[in-house]
Amino acid sequence: MWLPKDSYGTTTARIKKYTEHLHPCKSCRSFDMKIELFQDYYHFLFIPFVAKPGKTAKIRCNNCGEPVLTRVILEEYEGKTKTPFYLFSGIIVIAAVILLVVVNDMNEKKEKAILLAHPRAGDVYTIVKPSSMSYYFLKLSKIKGDSVFAWQNNYLYFHSVNAMEKDDFFSTEQEFIFTQKVLQEMLDNDEINAIDRNYDTSKGFNRIN
Repeated sequence: MWLPKDSYGTTTARIKKYTEHLHPCKSCRSFDMKIELFQDYYHFLFIPFVAKPGKTAKIRCNNCGEPVLTRVILEEYEGKTKTPFYLFSGIIVIAAVILLVVVNDMNEKKEKAILLAHPRAGDVYTIVKPSSMSYYFLKLSKIKGDSVFAWQNNYLYFHSVNAMEKDDFFSTEQEFIFTQKVLQEMLDNDEINAIDRNYDTSKGFNRIN
């Protein structure tokens, strides 16, 4: 992908500005200096990703405009100025997205575990076979004690799905029986990809033949 040259790389930001009234300018003896702190950072698409180590201070007299090269003052302000967090915006955004994905995945697993522990007739399980990456659906027809009865849909999907094709349906010709233990093992092995309960007709889960 082609990107404009200036949209990535390193650049410099002014991170802090001070006024200094304790030291005189050597040129005009005025006690009025402007101190600016700069720091380089890496950016991508103009978004700061991470700051480079080290800061640079520049001092100029506000009265005569002459630069002041006083190493002691420069080092003092460079040392006490913290790198602003916004220079790590890219890293923060990426970390936040990763955290959001992890939390969402944990919540989905928790919700599936709750639904699996309390099955209801009409629940639809999306089953995935990792070995072949194929998907199909099971619709619970009834629950008797520790046994769960289910119908399977007609189609086998070779891509991730959350709804049935318009001409797919659940067949009542054969009823499959699972124990709660077997279903729990399927969940633990990530074979149960999703559990739908309060679904609408758009998913096609109401089609039974």
